[in-house]
Amino acid sequence: MPDCREIIMSEEYADFIAEYGASSEAAMVRFKEYCPQTISDRFVCLYEKLDRLPGFGVAKYTYNAIPKLYGLMDTTAVAATGSIRLQNQTGFELTGRGVIIGFIDTGIDYTNDIFNNTTGQTRIINIWDQTNNEGIPPTGFAYGTEYSMEDINRALQSENPFNIVPHTDELGHGTFMAGAACGRYMEQQNFIGSAPESYIAMVKLKPAKQYLKDYFLIDNDEPIYQENDIMLAASYLRTLRIKYGMPVVIVLGLGSGSGDRSGGLPLPRYLDDLAQYIGQSIVVCSGNEGNERLHYSGKAEDDYADEVEIRVGENDTGFVLELWGNPPDLFSVSFVSPLGESVPRIPARKDVSERVNFLLEGTTIDVDYSLVESGNGEELIFMRFTNPSPGIWTIRVYGSNILNGNFNIWGNLRQFMNRDTFFLKPNPDTTLTTPSSSERVLTVGGYDSSSEAFYPKSGRGFTSNNYIKPDIVAPAVGIFGPDIGRSAELSGGFTTKTGTSFAAALTAGCCAQMLEWGFVQGNDVYMGGAYIKSYLIRGADRDRDITYPSRQWGYGKLNVFNSFLILTRT
Repeated sequence: MPDCREIIMSEEYADFIAEYGASSEAAMVRFKEYCPQTISDRFVCLYEKLDRLPGFGVAKYTYNAIPKLYGLMDTTAVAATGSIRLQNQTGFELTGRGVIIGFIDTGIDYTNDIFNNTTGQTRIINIWDQTNNEGIPPTGFAYGTEYSMEDINRALQSENPFNIVPHTDELGHGTFMAGAACGRYMEQQNFIGSAPESYIAMVKLKPAKQYLKDYFLIDNDEPIYQENDIMLAASYLRTLRIKYGMPVVIVLGLGSGSGDRSGGLPLPRYLDDLAQYIGQSIVVCSGNEGNERLHYSGKAEDDYADEVEIRVGENDTGFVLELWGNPPDLFSVSFVSPLGESVPRIPARKDVSERVNFLLEGTTIDVDYSLVESGNGEELIFMRFTNPSPGIWTIRVYGSNILNGNFNIWGNLRQFMNRDTFFLKPNPDTTLTTPSSSERVLTVGGYDSSSEAFYPKSGRGFTSNNYIKPDIVAPAVGIFGPDIGRSAELSGGFTTKTGTSFAAALTAGCCAQMLEWGFVQGNDVYMGGAYIKSYLIRGADRDRDITYPSRQWGYGKLNVFNSFLILTRT
C-alpha cells in the first residue's frame, strides 16, 4: 500500500471532509487507516480509494463531506484605500511591520525584488508548496514541501535559485496578490503595496483531482482547487501565528459557486472559527458573479410550481445546479426539455438519488435530495445535467409544507460553465461566492476607484439568511501590481488586473496596518478580526445618495486612514 504522502496526491483516491466531536488525537486514532489530516478540533480530511466507493455522490456520502471546487476571482488603487496616508502620516507610519500576511493561492515569484527588504533579504517567512512532494512537508501535514526564510535567502544568493527552492508561480495570481498587499516601494514604477514591510507567507494550492472535476461536470482547463486543501492551507497559516508569535492576516482570493450562501459549508465555518482569535484577521472577496445570470430566486406554494427557465448554450457538455430552501418548507422538482419531453415530479425523500433520462434529447439529469444538510439544516436538491441539449430547459419547483416558500438556485462559477448557459430571469442579488457569506470574516466587494463606479461583476449581498455582506468594497478595477516573467528564470515587470480578489488583497494590507498599531505596538492587545471589521466599517466612505448597508457597497468604500481617525479618538 502506498504511504499517505502518495495517497493524498493520487488521482486514484477520493478526498473527504469529516466533522467529528472528539479531540484531534482521538480523530487520528479513529481514522488512521484513511491518512487523516487534521484541520481543527472540528474537521479532518480523509482519503479512500475510488474503486472502493460505490455510487459516489451527495446522497451516498453527504454534501458537506465532498470537497467543493474553487476558482480564482480575477478577470494605482492603493492610495484610494487610505493606506499610503497611514504609511506616511507622522505618529502612525504603519507599514505592516511585525505582521504576517498569509496567502492561499497559486504561489509566489520569490525572486522578485518587490518582496525583499531594503538590505536585499526576503520578507517571505514561509512557503508551503502543496504541488511539490519532493521535499519535507510542514510539521503536522503529510504532503507538499515547506521552504523557510533561510532557504529562500540562500536561493536568492545563488546563481541558480530554483535549484535550491524549486518553487514557481506559473499563473501569476498569487504573486500579484502578494504584491498588491505587501510589495515594497519601487520608485521607478511609482508603486507601493498596502503593507510594504509586512512578512509574507504563501501556500501554493495543488490542483483539484479529476474525479471531482468530473463529478461537478467541469471539462475546461481553468485553474481549480479543492475545499479540503484550502482548509489545510488556512490551518497551516494559523500555525505560523503560533510559531512566530506574530499576528496573521489570512487572505483568500478564491471563491466557489457551491453552497447555501449562509456559511454552512466546512470552509466558511472553519474560517469563522479562525476569525474569532485575537491577533488574527480573515479577509475574503465577494467574487465576480454579480452579473453572470447564474442565480435564480423563486417562491413556491403548496400545490403550485414555480417554473424556472434556464437557457443552455451550444456545445454545453454539462453543469450542476443547487437548489436551497429553508425548513419547514419542502421542495421537489420536475423537468421539461427544449423539445417538450417531460418527467413527472420526483418526490422529495431523504438521501435519495434518482437518474432521469431524456431519450429524445440524449440528456441525463441526476437528482440528489438532501432534506437536512448538516451545515445549516437547509434542504438541498443537487442536480447534474449531463450532455444537455441546447435550448430552454424548465425546472418546475414544487412546494409542500410551505411556510415561507422562498428558494434559491445557483449554478457553478462562470469560468466553469458554458458562457451561453444562464437563467432567463436571473437575480443579481445574493451572488456572493463561498466563503464570502461567512459571518465573522471580512468580506470585500469591488469598485472602480478611477470612476467611483461599482464594479458590476462584484458579488452582491445579502446572504441567503439576510446577514449583511459584503462588509465593505475596495478598488478592484485596473489594479497595478507585479507580473511574472515568461520563464522561471525571469521575474516579470508590472501589469494591471481586475477582480474582487485584488480588492481583498489591498484590504488585507490595511488589516496588517491595524494589527501593527494595535497588537504589535501594544495600543490594543485584544485586536483581532472582529475589532478590525468594526473599525473598517465605521471608517468607510459613504455616499449620500446610497442607502447603507447596501447589497452592492456593503457599509461603504474602504478608507483605513479614516478608520484610524475614529479609532484614536475613542
